[in-house]
Amino acid sequence: MVKIFKAQKRQSVSGQKLELDILRFDINGDGVARHGKKSVFVSGALPGEKVQVRVTTEHAKYLRAQALNVAKPHAQRVTPQCAHFYQCGGCDFQHMDRELELEVKKYKIDEVFKRNAGIENLPWQPPLTAESWHYRRKARIGVQYNRLNEPLVGFRQKNASHITPIKSCPVLEPSLQGLFEQLQPLVSLLQGHQVIGHIEAIATDTVTLIFRYVGKLGEQNRRRLTEFAEQTGYRVFVTDDQQNHALSGGVFDQLSYQIDDCHLYFSPKDFIQVNGQLNQMMVTQAMDWLQLNPNDRVLDLFCGLGNFSLPIARKVQSLTGIEGVMDMVNRAQDNARRNQIDNCQFYQADLNCSELSWPWPDAREFTKVLLDPARAGAIGAIKPIAELGVDKVLYISCDAATMARDSQLLISAGYTLEKISLLDMFAQTRHVETMALFTKT
Repeated sequence: MVKIFKAQKRQSVSGQKLELDILRFDINGDGVARHGKKSVFVSGALPGEKVQVRVTTEHAKYLRAQALNVAKPHAQRVTPQCAHFYQCGGCDFQHMDRELELEVKKYKIDEVFKRNAGIENLPWQPPLTAESWHYRRKARIGVQYNRLNEPLVGFRQKNASHITPIKSCPVLEPSLQGLFEQLQPLVSLLQGHQVIGHIEAIATDTVTLIFRYVGKLGEQNRRRLTEFAEQTGYRVFVTDDQQNHALSGGVFDQLSYQIDDCHLYFSPKDFIQVNGQLNQMMVTQAMDWLQLNPNDRVLDLFCGLGNFSLPIARKVQSLTGIEGVMDMVNRAQDNARRNQIDNCQFYQADLNCSELSWPWPDAREFTKVLLDPARAGAIGAIKPIAELGVDKVLYISCDAATMARDSQLLISAGYTLEKISLLDMFAQTRHVETMALFTKT
């Protein structure tokens, strides 16, 4: 009789509680332990700690888990300031002190450059840091409805699509702190079935709220939202399936913030840096590292609405800004006009195109380049940048992996990585921004 071997069914540990010793950090700041032959990545755990965890996800080669109890706490473990920290997905690092948080972020950049570009011993400069609480001036507040059609107002849960109802958020600017207590009853009063998708909140000269309304805004709900604007003094807009509605006398694309002595105007739909204080520090350091002088002709790629462009233009002979989105090109041009800056020009171009060519005649006259791409990096723009042969290239990145990849191309073209620094734009979170200066050798 032939006997057929049958492998024993592996017993699942998903949902189980385990006692683990945390050995080290992973690249994203989670603790790493071992369970049998598998690595276990534990959010909320620090190296050297003995923790009780619950397994949340099981994969063939590793597990993911959440720390529940810490029997042997790390010396730099702190009590989170936010009561929602362990449920809300907005923050990652409130359980560690500031010094350790910066070390974790620096370690991530070191590891990414080592793995992706083979570059070690980075020329680190001091990190740029600002207030680690009450810094965020823009946030998207989620709205979900339960089975009784009652709204939940807050932020996404950790590793889930559900909303965690929020009472307050210590990361938001002070003017936004009381929003949740105001928004919950307001949304409950609106007539209709699941009418609000989300709410954008922006701290400018006054609080600005943009309600994303599902369907067409009815007259009764218009009145309720208008009364709310009058009672609070907030600038309130509603975007529905047909148009933008200004309910408090404001103009949709006339919000503004200051950088140096420039006032930059933007629409609620435009990208702006959420950390105003760190943004000013970043622009100042960029201009310092570039060593700008009145004879410079600067190229600013991925220029957006002119966040770097206009402060730089005041210090140099000329500035050319390039942006992929035509609406932002128009915004940058309008901001230059409003600030009476006439030595800059802006163009639209697809900077991610693999066959990118400069669409202007005087490209060879540029002396310095600044680029601040999105997470995808600047792979299409790096080769043309290198061919310009400018003295200095300043690269700001929100993704260390694509920056490391692009750095290889600059270095192979004869550039040296002279300086690099961590920009702590998003304190309490695992997100990392980086500034690097490359000089022609």
